Formats: sequence, structure tokens, C-alpha cells
Amino acid sequence: MLDPKLNKLRPLLTETLPYEVPVNYSNEFLYVSEARKNEISDQVRQFIDSKYRKRLKEGEYTIPFTYPVRRGDRSPNKISIVHPLQQLHISDFMHEYAETILQECSESPNSLRAPYEVLSPIAKSELKKLGDVKKIGVPHVAPRDGKLDLSFAASYFSVRKYNLLDKFYNSNELVRLESRFSMMRSIDVTKCFFNIYTHSITWAVKDKRYSKNHANKYTFEGRFDTLMQRSNYNETNGIVVGPEVSRIFAEIIFQKIDINIRDSLAADGLVSERDYAIRRYVDDFFIFSSDLKTMDTVFDCVQRSLEAYKLYLNEGKSRFSTRPFVTNITRAKQGVSKLSDEIVELSSKALCEEPDKQREIYLKFRQVLEDLRLIVSDNKASFSEATGSTYFKLSKAVRCLRSISKTVTEETEVDLVNRIRGLVRILFYIVASDFRVAPIYRSYQIIEELLRLNENLRKSTSEAMMDRLNYEVCELIKSNLPEEKNLNNGVISLELCNLLLLGSLVGTKRFNQQPVVEEIAEKALRSSSLGYFSFVALMYIFGQSDGLNTQRVAQVSEKVFTDITARATDVRTEAELYLLVSDYLSCPYVTRDRKRDVLDAIYGERSFSNEAIDILALHVAFVDWSGGRTSHFLRRKRLQPVYNLVA
Repeated sequence: MLDPKLNKLRPLLTETLPYEVPVNYSNEFLYVSEARKNEISDQVRQFIDSKYRKRLKEGEYTIPFTYPVRRGDRSPNKISIVHPLQQLHISDFMHEYAETILQECSESPNSLRAPYEVLSPIAKSELKKLGDVKKIGVPHVAPRDGKLDLSFAASYFSVRKYNLLDKFYNSNELVRLESRFSMMRSIDVTKCFFNIYTHSITWAVKDKRYSKNHANKYTFEGRFDTLMQRSNYNETNGIVVGPEVSRIFAEIIFQKIDINIRDSLAADGLVSERDYAIRRYVDDFFIFSSDLKTMDTVFDCVQRSLEAYKLYLNEGKSRFSTRPFVTNITRAKQGVSKLSDEIVELSSKALCEEPDKQREIYLKFRQVLEDLRLIVSDNKASFSEATGSTYFKLSKAVRCLRSISKTVTEETEVDLVNRIRGLVRILFYIVASDFRVAPIYRSYQIIEELLRLNENLRKSTSEAMMDRLNYEVCELIKSNLPEEKNLNNGVISLELCNLLLLGSLVGTKRFNQQPVVEEIAEKALRSSSLGYFSFVALMYIFGQSDGLNTQRVAQVSEKVFTDITARATDVRTEAELYLLVSDYLSCPYVTRDRKRDVLDAIYGERSFSNEAIDILALHVAFVDWSGGRTSHFLRRKRLQPVYNLVA
């Protein structure tokens, strides 16, 4: 049996955060702190319970930390981290109402992605498939007495039918629909989550008239409505974008819309799965029919049914296809997949000594990159649409190189280095062409694997590889620096934050000396305050440089200290401020005296010893300052789907 306390907190690990966060950020510290706080001293535990993590009162709202994320060729979208105090309420709610959520999400046969059952945590035997988990004290919940390990829990609910939209495009279900119907129309909802009216969940669970006459905040739907409002500045118009709980909230509403569409069309004599078929992935609708008039009737019905819930179609993104339902994106993906296989094949060949053969292999890597560019261009696709599978193949190619590097000699080392250069060039070209958080995550993992090659290389060759990686990271930063519009205001974007953390992986001392890093630091530190991502990135890269950047560390520390103490009364309300305070207290590069000053200014707490401050640091952290669990965080994300953000 799983400890009931741990089970109740499980949604914190997977349901309450967006996918896109700093690479070293997680709720695992919060999760384990809540589970293990009874094991610490009375002083620290009482402070956590009565002040720092005191539960919100009924009616107490919070302001999410909202930030932009890039979406390939499309305009940036805004996603949010809900206030951690509110996340605790969300976790309690999801655990308490898990069966109700499953029931409400089982009504529509049209849904391609809906919660299906509460998912079991991964058993200890399964962990071996994912690599070792770094155990560093409080953040790790080890399996004991046959209990299951939650370290790699991918989600709280399993998903029916597809956790990724791409899986539907490649499914037998789509082929069968294509066999039955000659036409397909795809449409989606304009700014869906931003326009969802929170009260509409009560219309979905009960009918609209009943809900207006019998509003009750203590019902499932009433509590869910209130929870989404309290998470988002008490707004009823729009829900936070990013966390899985928002998709579940939306799914309940869309399930009711699906039923309304079916019933309305049935009243007009149109039978689902005979005259037409509808499939829906979150807010993306796919209409199938063999009759154009029927297709138009279904489209109009979908539009009316959505408008009843104050939702509207994005007609500018509507696409009409006749069978076969193959798009330019499908063709691009297939071409890219074949090229990715070629990368693996080139990487797995035995190392050779002959200069001509060495050059031939290197030129083939260059040709793969050229062919990759041509395939994406010829199919009028974007790299974000076509290259998702490439990262898995690049990772596999690196593992091949690691394997053959064990037999490297002085004569074959040139061949190995050329292959590494070819892989690195392809990797950074793709990331530059698709500068989003998910590709940076995957690059981080690939570079981690590359760095393990060092043990088989001579020191001079290893240094040359590190210099090359450092150069590529800095070039990527330079090319995206003009997009950092808010840098002078102390705000580093999430993408740049993760890129700076990637640079520190390559080598902090080497990376910190680069002019572009100094330029970023200068601009950010000239501002009146620092944003959360700025603090995380700058304090991490300067703090890890073995005392070479003590002045920068002090500058970052003082600027954040001034900001958070000036806004002390807003900590329980503003998510970004709460995160700043938390990771200021958890950061090993901030002095204990400064942490004590923060505890005094915000919480009136003056009596913490050095030992108590160090214990507290483990229980308030969201950032892994050691870097020891970053790989683990990313392996967990590898189990989670990367969602297309709501338009």
C-alpha cells in the first residue's frame, strides 16, 4: 500500500505545474516537505505550518505567475504557475474528487484525450529502465517495505485514447475514418482557456437553468469553479493556461458540448458515426463526412454549441481535406524521420583511421543537415512541426558514439571528434530553428550524454569539444538576445533562463567569462528589480563558479532582497513573489544572515539558528541548486506529453 499522505499529495507532482518551467525547477521539494515535515524540528515545522505554508482561507485568492513562452513560428503564448499555496488546494481537490472527475470525463465518445483512471505510480523495477535517481536527502522519497516510488510518476490519471495529438494522426483510427468518410475539416477554439467562463462547469455538470437557480459552492462543480477562480485573481472569465488541472476542467465542459452537438444533430436526423463523425482533442475538432452539406450542418452545430458556452471558433485556422488525409506536415515528418535514422546509422559505424573515410563520414553529416533544411522547406512546414522525433534519434546516436568511443585510438580520434561536431551542429541548428522550451530540454539531455564521452577522450580533445559546445550555446544566446525585450527591466525569458542553465552544464567557469553572459548580467542588474527566472539563472551560473563571481552573487542577492522585503505583505497573494522568497531562502549562495533578515522582514521570525536555516532551505526549495536532480526532472518530463499550447 502507498502511504495515504503521499498518495494525497501526488497531484502536486504532475497536475499543478505547466510543462514549461526552468530546467532545474520542480514541485518535488514541496511534495516531500509536506510528506516528511513531521520528521524535522518543532521550530521549523511550526514555522512552515503556521506562517510560510499556512493554508489559504476560504475566499482568499492568489495571483498566478504568468509569463510568455514561444510557440515556434506562432506568436508567444502566456502560461502560468499557480501560487503554490493554491496548488496544495488543487492537489487535495483532485485526490478527493478523482472518481467524480473520471465519471464526468467519460461521457463523450468523441474525446481523443480524457482522464481514464487513477494511474499507479511506477514500481521500483520500472525505475531501472529510466536510469538512476539521485538521492540527495529530503527531495527523494525512496521505496521502502515494498512501497511504490513516485519519483517517476508521469501523471495522476491515465489518458484515454491518445496523450499526444500526433498519435491520432498516425493511428489506425484515422485510417478507418478515412475509409468511411471522404472529407475532413479541422477547426479549433480561439484562445480557448483564456475565454472559458468558470461558471460554465456548473452548466456542464448540471443544466444551465438548474445551475443558475441552485448555485452551490460546496458541490463538486461549485468547488472546481471556485478553485479555478481563486487560482487566477478571482477571475471568472478565463482559466490559467499550463497545468494539467486546467485541461481537466476544460475537458469536463467540452464533454458536455460534445453531447449537446450529438443530440442537436440527431434532432435534425443526422446520426453520429453514420452520416458524420467528430473527434476532439482538447479544443481541436475534427469533422468527418462524405457529404458537403452534412459537413456544413455539423460545422454550424459545433459553432452554435460552443457559443452557448461563450467559446468561439478560430475560422482562420480551419482546414479542409479530402482523402487521403495527408498534409505537408505529415510528409515533412516522414522525411525528417528517415534522415534521423541516417544520423544513427552514421554514428554507429566502426571508427576508421583513413583520412579519406573520416572526411567522407563528416561530409555525410553535413549533407544530412542540408537535406533536413530542404525537406522542411519543400513541404512548407516549420521545424517545430516536423523535427520532434529527431531529438530521440540524436540521443540514440550519442549513445552509439559513447559505445564506440571505448575503442578509440589516437588514429581514430579524429573520426570520433568529426562525428561529434556533426551531431552538435545538427542539434543546435534545429534548436535555433525551433527556439522553444521543449527543444532546449531535450538538448540539455543530449549534451549531458555527450559530456560522458569525455572519459574516453584525451584532455586536449575533451577541451576542444567543450569549447565547441560553449561556442554553440553562446551563438544561440546571441541570435535570440534581440527578442529579450524586457531584459532591461530585469526580466529574463524562460527560454533564455534555460539556455543559461544549459551553458552552465557545459562548464560554468568557461561560460561565465563569455561577453554575451556579461552583457545579460549587466542589463538585468541595472534594472530596479529582478524577475524570478532572472534570479534563478544568474544566481545559479554565478554561484557555481567556485568563488570567481562573488561580486555578481552579492549584486543579485541584494537586488532581490530589496525587492522582496519591500513587497512583504504580498507573499501569500503573488505566486512569483512567493517563489522568489522560497528560493532566496533555499539558495546556498545567499548568506544565512540575509536569509535571517528575510525571515524577520516577512514573517517576523528572528530566532532561527544556522542549523534551522539550513534545514528550512530543504523544505522551501523549488529549484535544485546543486544540479544533482536536474536530469531526473527531465526524465520525468520525458514521460509527460508536450502539449500544443492553446491558441
